[in-house]
Amino acid sequence: MKKLFRAIRILFLFCVLVGLSTGLYFYITSDEEEYYFVSPFKESEYVEYNPTEDNVKAIGRTYYENGVRYLSHSGSGVEFRFKGDYAIVKIIGDAVETQSENHYARFAIYKNAQLIADETVSRPEKTFRIESDSNDEQTIITVIKLSEAKRSAFGVGTIGVFSDRKIMPTADKELKIEFIGDSITCGYGIDEADPDGNFSTSTENFTKTYAYLTAQNLNADYSVVAFSGYGVISGFTSNGIRNEEATVGQYYDESVFLSYGRAMPWYFPDFISDIVVINLGTNDASYCSGSYQRRQMFISEYVSLLRTVRSYNPQAHILCILGDMNNYLYSSIEQAVEQYKSETADMAVEAMTVDYRMDINDIVIDGHPGYMSNIYAAGVLSEKINSLLPTVN
Repeated sequence: MKKLFRAIRILFLFCVLVGLSTGLYFYITSDEEEYYFVSPFKESEYVEYNPTEDNVKAIGRTYYENGVRYLSHSGSGVEFRFKGDYAIVKIIGDAVETQSENHYARFAIYKNAQLIADETVSRPEKTFRIESDSNDEQTIITVIKLSEAKRSAFGVGTIGVFSDRKIMPTADKELKIEFIGDSITCGYGIDEADPDGNFSTSTENFTKTYAYLTAQNLNADYSVVAFSGYGVISGFTSNGIRNEEATVGQYYDESVFLSYGRAMPWYFPDFISDIVVINLGTNDASYCSGSYQRRQMFISEYVSLLRTVRSYNPQAHILCILGDMNNYLYSSIEQAVEQYKSETADMAVEAMTVDYRMDINDIVIDGHPGYMSNIYAAGVLSEKINSLLPTVN
């Protein structure tokens, strides 16, 4: 019997030694049950990763191709977490040599929710080295596009870390909100101190918009489809001629717009919305105002837009809002919502005004709402969405 126990002990020690010699064991993080196959003898080293969905969380509509995740829409981005000495993020310009300086893509980089970089993409490639605060603590890196889709795009390339374990995407949030809008949703001119100043993507800042602030208030993931000057039946027009090219609906099923003319399709199951907020009609007013026939066209096209949005978001509650700059077409939106509901028996759609109120001291270029007005609008919208959550969830 003693010989048997001795043989078992020898066999056990042999197995342990074999396991250690291969240098492999399972490691479980303390904060989440995620498994890494790592070595007890492995020291930190520099490793690069592509921004795939296995490695980063995509924020909003993005497009991955050939090792680059392209960001086009306002607020789109990537986020990941790591434990180690530092991370290096590579920013790739999208044909920036063809762009006007006023159209360079603007972006921000955050470390643990603290802003550490705010720049425009003015060269084909640039890298950012981001030191962690502690090797033992998790560091979260977020890259967000601050400017809008139709001006310029850029990409996030390889992400390197000096660490003994791989980078990981941050977790999805329970609530998901999609915003469909125009320049107000893009944060047009919100960082331009002079109300008489000229447009530049460098003064657009999505993180100061009602959309971003609403998502922050509700701890929600968000996705954005928004273009300055765009509308439902017509974009902004100064001569009364319909601007049919500048309508949001024709681009709703696309994910990114690259400066050399490519538009990529959007795969809607990648972001299943609980709430969809449509903030359109401000630009249509320049074409429709004062014309009954044009208002009727607007109503008809708005109903069609609702049908399209519903087809891609079967479970979402749809909020149709207006009022950040003007509310000329709000009654028409109410009519469109009622017509849609009567035709479809879909009751999860409603119109809502954000109580048009712009302080004369909080107007930025071309009459757009400033940061304080966006904070107010976000408060109104957040309160409404919060009241819907028991129904939505």
